[in-house]
Amino acid sequence: MTPKEFAILHCLTRHAGEVVTKAELLAQAWDFAYDGDSNVVEVYISALRRKIDKPFGRTTLKTVRGVGYRLEG
Repeated sequence: MTPKEFAILHCLTRHAGEVVTKAELLAQAWDFAYDGDSNVVEVYISALRRKIDKPFGRTTLKTVRGVGYRLEG
């Protein structure tokens, strides 16, 4: 797991069951001065799903359309 993936997962774990916005994930995993595309979060979420969900046949990392992401128990 990369440091960015870990930072995103850590943030989602601290807020398990709650929706975390892309902006919150960017603030936690990237420098406050990050000026890139917020779609980078989607890329890392996809990578996390391949690592923590797919091998185990589950879907714990949910997309809340138009809001953000939620980690379910």
